[in-house]
Amino acid sequence: MRRRSRIFSESGVSLVEPLIAMVVISFSLLGSVGMFAVAQEGISGGAKNLEATALVESRMERLRVLPYGSLVSGNQTTNGIVLTWTVFPDRPNLVDSRGALISVSAEWSGRGGQLRKIRLGMRKANPVFSGAAS
Repeated sequence: MRRRSRIFSESGVSLVEPLIAMVVISFSLLGSVGMFAVAQEGISGGAKNLEATALVESRMERLRVLPYGSLVSGNQTTNGIVLTWTVFPDRPNLVDSRGALISVSAEWSGRGGQLRKIRLGMRKANPVFSGAAS
Protein backbone atom coordinates (compact mmCIF):
# COMPACT_ATOMS: atom_id res chain seq x y z
CA MET A 1 0.00 0.00 0.00
CA ARG A 2 2.84 2.24 0.71
CA ARG A 3 4.07 1.82 -2.82
CA ARG A 4 0.74 2.84 -4.22
CA SER A 5 0.63 6.12 -2.32
CA ARG A 6 3.96 7.14 -3.82
CA ILE A 7 2.62 6.63 -7.32
CA PHE A 8 -0.39 8.82 -6.70
CA SER A 9 1.42 11.44 -4.65
CA GLU A 10 0.93 15.10 -5.50
CA SER A 11 4.55 16.07 -5.65
CA GLY A 12 5.60 17.00 -9.20
CA VAL A 13 4.84 19.49 -11.96
CA SER A 14 1.25 20.46 -12.58
CA LEU A 15 -0.15 21.59 -15.91
CA VAL A 16 -0.52 25.18 -14.69
CA GLU A 17 3.22 25.80 -14.23
CA PRO A 18 4.21 25.10 -17.88
CA LEU A 19 1.26 27.20 -19.07
CA ILE A 20 2.41 30.18 -17.00
CA ALA A 21 5.95 29.71 -18.33
CA MET A 22 4.64 29.70 -21.90
CA VAL A 23 2.69 32.92 -21.30
CA VAL A 24 5.77 34.64 -19.85
CA ILE A 25 7.92 33.52 -22.80
CA SER A 26 5.22 34.64 -25.27
CA PHE A 27 5.14 38.16 -23.84
CA SER A 28 8.92 38.44 -23.92
CA LEU A 29 8.96 37.28 -27.57
CA LEU A 30 6.28 39.83 -28.49
CA GLY A 31 8.45 42.56 -26.98
CA SER A 32 11.41 41.36 -29.01
CA VAL A 33 9.39 41.41 -32.24
CA GLY A 34 8.38 45.01 -31.51
CA MET A 35 12.02 45.96 -31.07
CA PHE A 36 12.86 44.42 -34.45
CA ALA A 37 10.23 46.66 -36.09
CA VAL A 38 11.70 49.76 -34.44
CA ALA A 39 15.21 48.74 -35.48
CA GLN A 40 14.09 48.19 -39.08
CA GLU A 41 12.53 51.68 -39.17
CA GLY A 42 15.77 53.19 -37.95
CA ILE A 43 17.84 51.29 -40.50
CA SER A 44 15.60 52.28 -43.43
CA GLY A 45 15.57 55.93 -42.28
CA GLY A 46 19.35 55.91 -42.07
CA ALA A 47 19.60 54.36 -45.53
CA LYS A 48 17.41 57.11 -47.01
CA ASN A 49 19.53 59.76 -45.28
CA LEU A 50 22.70 58.16 -46.65
CA GLU A 51 21.24 58.00 -50.17
CA ALA A 52 20.21 61.67 -50.04
CA THR A 53 23.66 62.71 -48.81
CA ALA A 54 25.33 60.73 -51.60
CA LEU A 55 23.07 62.36 -54.21
CA VAL A 56 23.83 65.86 -52.91
CA GLU A 57 27.58 65.23 -52.81
CA SER A 58 27.54 63.70 -56.29
CA ARG A 59 25.65 66.65 -57.78
CA MET A 60 27.94 69.11 -55.99
CA GLU A 61 30.98 67.35 -57.46
CA ARG A 62 29.47 67.44 -60.97
CA LEU A 63 28.79 71.16 -60.65
CA ARG A 64 32.31 71.75 -59.32
CA VAL A 65 33.97 70.30 -62.43
CA LEU A 66 31.66 72.00 -64.96
CA PRO A 67 33.06 75.00 -66.86
CA TYR A 68 31.96 78.24 -65.18
CA GLY A 69 29.81 79.37 -68.13
CA SER A 70 27.89 76.07 -68.12
CA LEU A 71 26.51 76.41 -64.58
CA VAL A 72 22.71 76.28 -64.52
CA SER A 73 20.10 75.64 -61.84
CA GLY A 74 17.93 72.54 -61.97
CA ASN A 75 16.24 69.70 -60.13
CA GLN A 76 15.54 65.98 -60.35
CA THR A 77 13.70 63.31 -58.36
CA THR A 78 15.30 59.96 -57.52
CA ASN A 79 13.66 57.30 -55.30
CA GLY A 80 11.38 59.88 -53.67
CA ILE A 81 14.27 62.28 -53.00
CA VAL A 82 13.88 65.70 -54.65
CA LEU A 83 17.32 67.07 -55.52
CA THR A 84 17.53 70.82 -56.28
CA TRP A 85 20.61 72.81 -57.25
CA THR A 86 20.67 76.58 -57.60
CA VAL A 87 23.36 78.90 -58.99
CA PHE A 88 23.44 82.42 -57.48
CA PRO A 89 25.93 84.65 -59.39
CA ASP A 90 27.13 87.75 -57.52
CA ARG A 91 26.05 89.89 -60.52
CA PRO A 92 22.92 89.64 -62.70
CA ASN A 93 24.77 87.97 -65.57
CA LEU A 94 26.74 84.79 -64.82
CA VAL A 95 29.41 85.57 -67.43
CA ASP A 96 30.13 89.03 -65.93
CA SER A 97 30.15 87.84 -62.32
CA ARG A 98 33.26 87.28 -60.23
CA GLY A 99 31.86 84.12 -58.74
CA ALA A 100 28.73 82.23 -57.89
CA LEU A 101 27.28 80.57 -54.83
CA ILE A 102 26.06 77.06 -55.65
CA SER A 103 23.53 75.42 -53.35
CA VAL A 104 22.47 71.77 -53.62
CA SER A 105 19.66 70.40 -51.44
CA ALA A 106 17.76 67.14 -51.08
CA GLU A 107 14.28 66.79 -49.57
CA TRP A 108 12.33 63.63 -48.76
CA SER A 109 9.60 62.43 -46.42
CA GLY A 110 10.96 60.67 -43.38
CA ARG A 111 9.25 58.56 -40.75
CA GLY A 112 5.68 59.67 -40.13
CA GLY A 113 5.66 61.98 -43.16
CA GLN A 114 8.16 64.36 -41.55
CA LEU A 115 9.99 66.46 -44.16
CA ARG A 116 13.77 65.92 -44.07
CA LYS A 117 16.32 68.13 -45.82
CA ILE A 118 20.07 68.19 -46.48
CA ARG A 119 21.78 71.22 -48.03
CA LEU A 120 25.37 71.82 -49.13
CA GLY A 121 26.84 74.94 -50.65
CA MET A 122 30.07 76.13 -52.23
CA ARG A 123 31.51 79.16 -53.96
CA LYS A 124 32.93 78.89 -57.44
CA ALA A 125 35.11 81.64 -58.95
CA ASN A 126 34.87 82.83 -62.52
CA PRO A 127 38.29 82.01 -64.01
CA VAL A 128 38.00 84.67 -66.73
CA PHE A 129 36.84 87.55 -64.51
CA SER A 130 38.84 90.64 -65.50
CA GLY A 131 38.23 92.62 -62.33
CA ALA A 132 36.77 95.60 -64.15
CA ALA A 133 34.16 97.60 -62.28
CA SER A 134 30.72 97.71 -63.82
